[in-house]
Amino acid sequence: MRRKDREVTAIDEIKQILKDSHVIHSGFRTDDYPYVVPTNFGYEFNDDNNLTLYIHGAPVGTKRELIQKDGRMGFEIDDGGQLMVPKDPKQNTPSFAYRSVMGYGDAELVEDPEIKKHALQVILAHETGQKLSDFDVSEKTIEYVGIIKIAVKSYTAKAHGGDDPEFK
Repeated sequence: MRRKDREVTAIDEIKQILKDSHVIHSGFRTDDYPYVVPTNFGYEFNDDNNLTLYIHGAPVGTKRELIQKDGRMGFEIDDGGQLMVPKDPKQNTPSFAYRSVMGYGDAELVEDPEIKKHALQVILAHETGQKLSDFDVSEKTIEYVGIIKIAVKSYTAKAHGGDDPEFK
C-alpha cells in the first residue's frame, strides 16, 4: 500500500468498516476485460480472523458463468464516503473521507441448501443489523436463489478520515 498513513490494520476497525458498508463491487475475470458487479453482501470471520464473503443473485447469469470458468476474483467494499469541505476554501481544497476494504479470493457457486440458508441469514443479518437467528429463510427461496461464497485470500483496508480540523 502506497499510503501507509491511511492503512487500517486493526481487525476491530476492519470489522467496523464491513459492518458500515452495504455494497460490494465484485470483479470477475473474462477473456478481455474485468466484469464488475455491485451487490449487497454478508460476511463472517472465523476464529482465526479469516474472512468469508457471501453474495446472492439469480441462479443463472454472467457472473455465475464466469465463476464456473475461473473463480479467482477481486472485490472492493466501501462505506460510501463523504465530501470534506474546508473551513477556509482559500487555504485548502475539498477532500473526501472514506473507509474501504479491498482484496481478492476464490469464488464458488454454492449448491448445498444448508450453506445457502446460512449465507442468506448472514446477508440479511448484515443488511438489517439483526441476528442470524431472526431469519427463517423459506425452502422456496433457498431453491431459487444463487449464492456465491468468496474465500478471501488477501485483503487490505484503508481510511481517510473526517477528523481533520481544517475541514467542517
